[in-house]
Amino acid sequence: MRAEETLVQSPIAESLIGKTLRGTYLIQETLDQGGMGMVFVAEHVRLRRKVAVKVLAKHLVNDQQALARFHREAEIISQLNHPSIVQVVDFDATDDGEPYLVMELLSGESLEARLDRERQLPLADAVGITVQTASGLAAAHNASIVHRDLKPGNVFLMRVPGEGVFVKLLDFGISKRAGAPRGLTGEFDILGTPDYMAPEQASGRTAQVDQRGDQFALAVITYQMLTGALPFAGNNVMEVLQRVLHDTPCAPSSIDDKLPRHIDDVLLKALSKDPAARYVTISAFAQDLAQASELGLVTPISHGPERGLTVASAPPSMRSPLSGREPTVQVRRRSAPNLAPAVTGTHSKDRALFVSSVTAEAVGELLDLARDALTAGNLDAAVCRAEEALNLARESDDFLAQRSIEGSETLIARIFEQRLGGLEQVVEVTGAGGGVALSPEQAFLLSRLDGGITFDEALDLTPMPRQQALRQLVTLLRAGLIEAR
Repeated sequence: MRAEETLVQSPIAESLIGKTLRGTYLIQETLDQGGMGMVFVAEHVRLRRKVAVKVLAKHLVNDQQALARFHREAEIISQLNHPSIVQVVDFDATDDGEPYLVMELLSGESLEARLDRERQLPLADAVGITVQTASGLAAAHNASIVHRDLKPGNVFLMRVPGEGVFVKLLDFGISKRAGAPRGLTGEFDILGTPDYMAPEQASGRTAQVDQRGDQFALAVITYQMLTGALPFAGNNVMEVLQRVLHDTPCAPSSIDDKLPRHIDDVLLKALSKDPAARYVTISAFAQDLAQASELGLVTPISHGPERGLTVASAPPSMRSPLSGREPTVQVRRRSAPNLAPAVTGTHSKDRALFVSSVTAEAVGELLDLARDALTAGNLDAAVCRAEEALNLARESDDFLAQRSIEGSETLIARIFEQRLGGLEQVVEVTGAGGGVALSPEQAFLLSRLDGGITFDEALDLTPMPRQQALRQLVTLLRAGLIEAR
């Protein structure tokens, strides 16, 4: 969101503003919003302390996967007591049963906002940000927690009077415990942001991602801060993933000859395709980077323009304590040159994983767009995106994409149900559209709808899978062949 844009208040936001949650947190204004929920500025009524409150979106309260991720974010962050990790101070639910997190309220801006403004940072600033970020990640890794979605938008530059800028890590919503059994994320799930994905993550093998994946992502961010370019820049998701999997990036000093040459070796080691070839720990990476920069362990960071100092004056993208969005595929394109040639001779197994992961990535992105449209109340757009995801998964015959669909059954059903107006609505066959060509499934379903039954009863009368029947009912409704009353 740009500074000149205005955050539109949703009905849910308007219903919470002015209310006091559990007699403690007075909701004052909206800070950020996204597919997972909304973030508000609130005040602890007894301590008079400003906090950030993240409320899970109402339509996700019964989505077990989304609810589990929200709970896990609260649990993980609360256990990571480190100054470079945003702190959770409370977890509860509203009177309507919507879970919420209470977190420290940060003033400053995200690293993403600063890079959008400056593109390339001074060496001392880039190294300082990397060292602080590595410190927070090391604390997480020591607790056997891997972030898995490290990107500039999740690195917050907080202003501390007299101490310059202090890094805070945000959004542990898709993090995992190393060695934990597969649950919310399976062997071949794809989570994260393509530009910053490690190869093992880009190939879809999420279960194999450990702390060295976070190290790879931090190396990408450092490369971007130092050179003003992404090491695996591409024009679309497929091109980015292909380069992450197969290309060796240019040495940073070949882009900016003012950079110390020793930094090349450090970054290229951390960007190794093979996790075993990277540093043993993220702390070792940060220490070598600091030494190679010929600056020592630098932590002070220059202030830059006086922006984002207060909640009232800074736009949400610069002052949000967390994104409020479910982790999605977002590829930000900068006007950076192609830095690395394509690598040929790809192994057939790697190529199969790559093609499969791209399809699953596209399906996931469509489902995220569907969720955002549902949250915004745009049911037609939500239906359209959900149908596109279903079609792509079916046409590709990709088991990764199909697993993504299966994991979002609750979301897809909710979209179709809301488009129908609710399953308690009585269905009436209009008799219109006599010239409309019907599929056998639609004709069968239409034949069962006479007699004043509800949508819910119609679903019980058909042998079709529930998701398929819901989709066909929406199609008949849009064609004017049935109506709800």
